[in-house]
Amino acid sequence: MSIINKMHQGLKENQDTSPMLLSMPPKKQKKRVLLFVLISLLLASSIGLSYLVYDKSKHPEATSEKVNVLLESNVQAVSETSSAAIITFSPTPVIEVTVQPAMKPVIVQQSLPKVTATAIPIKKISKVSVTSTPIPIQPTPVVTTMPQQEIVPVSVKTGSHLKITKSKLTAEELADIHLKSAEKALSVGDTQLAAQEKHKALNVQPNLHDIRQSLALYYYGIGEQEQAKNLLKRGAREFPEHADFNLMLSRIALKNGDQQKAFLYLQQSPPEVQGNLDYHVSYAILAQKFKNYELAETLYKGLISQRPNNGRWIMSLAIAQDKQGKQTAAIANYQKALLQIDLSSKAKQYINQRLTYLASQ
Repeated sequence: MSIINKMHQGLKENQDTSPMLLSMPPKKQKKRVLLFVLISLLLASSIGLSYLVYDKSKHPEATSEKVNVLLESNVQAVSETSSAAIITFSPTPVIEVTVQPAMKPVIVQQSLPKVTATAIPIKKISKVSVTSTPIPIQPTPVVTTMPQQEIVPVSVKTGSHLKITKSKLTAEELADIHLKSAEKALSVGDTQLAAQEKHKALNVQPNLHDIRQSLALYYYGIGEQEQAKNLLKRGAREFPEHADFNLMLSRIALKNGDQQKAFLYLQQSPPEVQGNLDYHVSYAILAQKFKNYELAETLYKGLISQRPNNGRWIMSLAIAQDKQGKQTAAIANYQKALLQIDLSSKAKQYINQRLTYLASQ
């Protein structure tokens, strides 16, 4: 028999004694009923708790639920009895509470894919070798005062080795490199750099006469006459057959008012007449000015051989002969000069005066 059935039987027995209770005063009846109910509840609670303790080892999960059910029923019974003035007991239905034991957790084991780690072999580095890559070296021309200087450019070939080959540049090739640099400098207006490059070209190839003359004119034009004269003197000394150097030196001296020095420059290495008419004209004028009439006569004869109809040269030849006392030759050349059309009226007037004088003699 369950505990709840026993309690239900006890309540029935109490109902049999209800007439006795009704004959008692109301206050005493109420107190006794309440006391009886409380004792019954306490007894039921103790029995239920002992049952729960006994059953805890078997079903620990369900114990808490049974306690809660009993406590709720007890509290409800107490509340009902406390609020009623006259309690009438009615048969209580038996409630069977079946608590199923809690289900044990089921552990699902999931098979994971097997991962295999492959070990990578590591090579032990015992020695580090450093290989330097050869850097190609660009050949640069070396400028020296010696002609036909050997240049050693470095030629780099594919591979791990360098092969050095000697290459010989002629003086003309080296000079051409500097002259191209000078032209490039002139194209951008850098005359100073152009002059430096021309100097380098002359040091390699001194027989560049035109370059020497242009460089001398450049220095003369910027007022550096000494540098210009040094260039010309070196050219005249190394290449005496090139008469233009002495001619330029003579003209620089004339510009400075030094006719004597100008005459001396022309006397150093006079060239042949053919191809050097300007030189001989200047030389003949200075020779006549310094009263060297014999030299002047020779020089003018050479000029006339190149240009027979030049009236000024014929007149100058007649004057040189006249100063030497060669009257017959002088008269013949005076008369020949009058026939030329390039003489001025003043020159013709002078010739007529000299012919009149010589005729009277």
